[in-house]
Amino acid sequence: MASPRDVGDLMQAAIAAVKQHYAPLRNPYLVALVDGTMSRDDFIETQIQFLFAVAFFSRPMATLAGRLPQPAMRLPLLENIRDEHGSGCLSGAHENTFLELLARLGVDRPSVASRALWPEVRAFNTTLSGVCALDDALTALAAIAIIEDLFSGISACIGDAIVARGFLNAEHIVHYATHETLDVKHAETLYAGLVEPYARDPLARYQIDQGLQLGTYSFLTMYEGLYRARQRCWTRDVAGPHSLSDGWHVELG
Repeated sequence: MASPRDVGDLMQAAIAAVKQHYAPLRNPYLVALVDGTMSRDDFIETQIQFLFAVAFFSRPMATLAGRLPQPAMRLPLLENIRDEHGSGCLSGAHENTFLELLARLGVDRPSVASRALWPEVRAFNTTLSGVCALDDALTALAAIAIIEDLFSGISACIGDAIVARGFLNAEHIVHYATHETLDVKHAETLYAGLVEPYARDPLARYQIDQGLQLGTYSFLTMYEGLYRARQRCWTRDVAGPHSLSDGWHVELG
């Protein structure tokens, strides 16, 4: 039987293969942002939409945590959820830091509240809800883990591009600066919990590999969709949450 180290190397090879196949930093969204072909206005409009994914992300994780039978399996997710909520300081909750980033880019809360949710973001949120509520737990854990992993590199890319394009000075960037480092820790702790199941039997390995693929595909597909729809500006005439499953809305006070 392979040692945990060998199995860990095997799983890391699977993660590397998925990243190589999907090439996240060659995603058209990031390429256009970096090379200057995406306008500032289009970037901001797509980032307003990304806020709705940020605000939703902890909810599928909480659903999944409730399905896991052992405290050792739940703990990394619960720590992640706590970080998403600013470790108890709500001003540091990730939707609030993202709202602050948008404010620094010139977008006020009434403008955010007026936006209709795009299907690209709803599809991503719904995919996470489905896998975390109904699918194999290992598949869901692997999907969450690789999304955290990918977002670390994407955050660094977007943060650097915001500075290089002159949208903001480096000292004014919030949210992305945090995720560049925080999500590395999140991914590593979630990956660590998957090593033993990866070693246990072929079915568990298959479920984890499925999650790595699903998480990468759904996350990067959302970015591709945001890029294609970047000149869209949908507003709505009603206030409140975008959906019953979401429940979240921008506090204007």
